[in-house]
Amino acid sequence: MKYYSTQRPITPGNYPKSPFKEVLNIVNFDSRMYCEEIGQEAWGYIEYKAPLHPKDAMEYELMPVPDKIIHVSFVGVDSWGHRVYKDGMGRFWKYCDPGEIPEERHDGLFRASSNDPDGEPDYPLCGDMDYRIENTGGFYGNVSQKTGLQESGISAT
Repeated sequence: MKYYSTQRPITPGNYPKSPFKEVLNIVNFDSRMYCEEIGQEAWGYIEYKAPLHPKDAMEYELMPVPDKIIHVSFVGVDSWGHRVYKDGMGRFWKYCDPGEIPEERHDGLFRASSNDPDGEPDYPLCGDMDYRIENTGGFYGNVSQKTGLQESGISAT
């Protein structure tokens, strides 16, 4: 699996080493450059034979290249204050960090329990997957102000 280093060039001591995670390739760029795969600038990348634990990638500030991307659209806010998104397969996803905006932080989404828009957050999006928000709806207020939520299954109360 490929990981980009967005904070510094890859040098000894600033990437995870383990006998169980074989390094296949290390590439450093001459300067920071934009990388289409992750949508931001990076100093280089490192490839491992197997995926790193997300905690290891986070500790060394390595950005994984998503193997699969789901496209989601903003549906509304559930009764718990979580932002609710719907993917192309009709599955509902929740963003659970209050006060944060997933468009900016790009943290993980969680499946809605029983695929109910107002259900509890359940399983997280797999670590080798990423998401893209296609339609934010331009709405950031109270769910009762958003029109069409009844069609999506989210009540305004």
